[in-house]
Amino acid sequence: MDSVLMTIILLVSTVIVLLIAQLVFRNRLFQRVQSLQEWKQDIKGRPVADQLKKVKALNVTGQAEELFESWRESWDEVAAVTIPKVEIALKSADGHIAQFKFGRAKEEIGIATGILEETDGKIQEILSELQELVETHEKNSMEIEEIRTTYRDIKKTVLAHRHSFSLAEEKLEETMDAFHERFQAYEEAVGNGNYLDAQKIVNDLEERMKYLQLLIVEIPELQVECQTNIPVQLEDLLAGHEEMKKQGYVLDHLEIPKEAAVMDAIIRSCLLHIKELEITKAKQQVAELKEKMDMLYGQLETEVTSKHQVSKEVADLNEVIDTVREEVLQTKEETQFVKQSYELSDKDVEIQKFIEKQISVLIKRFEMIQIRIAEQDIAFSVIREELEDIRQQITAIAESHKNYKGMLQTLRKEELTARDSLGEMRKQMVEMRRSLQKSNLPGLPEECIQKLYEAQTAIHTVYVQLEMKPLNMATVNKVLEEATLLIDLTYKETIELVELGYLVEKAIQYGNRYRSQNMQMAKELEKAEELFRGYDYTGAFEQIAATLEKAEPGVIQKIKELAMT
Repeated sequence: MDSVLMTIILLVSTVIVLLIAQLVFRNRLFQRVQSLQEWKQDIKGRPVADQLKKVKALNVTGQAEELFESWRESWDEVAAVTIPKVEIALKSADGHIAQFKFGRAKEEIGIATGILEETDGKIQEILSELQELVETHEKNSMEIEEIRTTYRDIKKTVLAHRHSFSLAEEKLEETMDAFHERFQAYEEAVGNGNYLDAQKIVNDLEERMKYLQLLIVEIPELQVECQTNIPVQLEDLLAGHEEMKKQGYVLDHLEIPKEAAVMDAIIRSCLLHIKELEITKAKQQVAELKEKMDMLYGQLETEVTSKHQVSKEVADLNEVIDTVREEVLQTKEETQFVKQSYELSDKDVEIQKFIEKQISVLIKRFEMIQIRIAEQDIAFSVIREELEDIRQQITAIAESHKNYKGMLQTLRKEELTARDSLGEMRKQMVEMRRSLQKSNLPGLPEECIQKLYEAQTAIHTVYVQLEMKPLNMATVNKVLEEATLLIDLTYKETIELVELGYLVEKAIQYGNRYRSQNMQMAKELEKAEELFRGYDYTGAFEQIAATLEKAEPGVIQKIKELAMT
């Protein structure tokens, strides 16, 4: 009984849930239909008809008329065909929803939605095009009026300043007269309702006006440049050129009369370009003329500046060359004196001769330039460059002379240094002998005696070279370097030998305490003494060290420390 009741309850619950679900879905579909109804009403309320009336009032013809008819037909189709189709679909959807035929209802809603989307896009496009046409007409009206005003102002300017446009008067009038034709074409297009053609005419007039405004600004300036400014500057240039020639300037290399003739031809060409309203070409030629004028004036100014610089540079160089020449002569005398005491290398002698030759050639060149200055047959700018080159050369000669003179002075310094070094080496030899005499060494190894002999011989060689006349400092420096190395090495080895002998002596004395205790050590100590007396101090040290270290490890280091103390 309970299970049957539960089954009934479940069935009833399921039915209720399904019923509620259907009611909810039905309500949503009704809401969707309602929103489509509102969309439809919004489309019907769009101001297409009002905009069409505005366009109609513009007296459209031609292209605009074709567009107008297309827009009107599209709107009529929307009102008479499309909207009723939507209404039928929505009404059918309502009926199907009421009968719970949701599938059929969704189909009708889909049809209505598609039609409304397409229609909405079409209406927006129509409104946009209508608005554009209306705005184009209004914009054209404003712009054409601005162009007319600008045109009238320009015409007044041209009439008031006719002389400023005299060269281009004929072509300028033709250009301005063409505006009348375009204004008339605009009026005809508007009168016939061809607003798109009218817009093209306005665009064309704007471009023409920009060009006309450019002409009004550029022509007076170019005309003044080509008729007045540049010709006057050219006359001044030629006058200045002639005046400078009278003052003694050599200007033939500048070819200014030839350049002036070329510029005169360019001026005539520029005037023709202005007459034909070829403003770009005229501006290019004016810029070319100005650049050329600046260059020619700059060349004349360079000659004037060069003249002042030449006068000053000649005086300065005269003094510098005289000074260097005098120094070279003094150095030549000094060289002869130095040769009595020192032997100069072939290279050093050649340097002196080369310096003398260079200064001689430079003096002749400088004198030739002075002659040409007096004869006035060369441009000052060319002379200035020549003088700059001479200054560079005299500076180089002075530097070479300075180095050569320094070399001569170095010879004496090197001799004194060599004699001082010789004295130091002799002191080292004396110190070595004293160290050997003070030591208790029984004698010297043959090798040591040989090195002392070689060191003494090296010192004598240096002495002999220093006593030769003239001195060859290259040879002196060579034997001095060899002697210095040899004596330094001999001194080091001699001191080490004395110290080693002293250390061996102390070690043997220390080892005597073991003689009576150990016969073997006594024999080894005796052997060390024999080596010591035979001048083999290295062998003696090795023998005594080995003997004592066996008896008393580390003792040699202690003996070294005591010996150093």
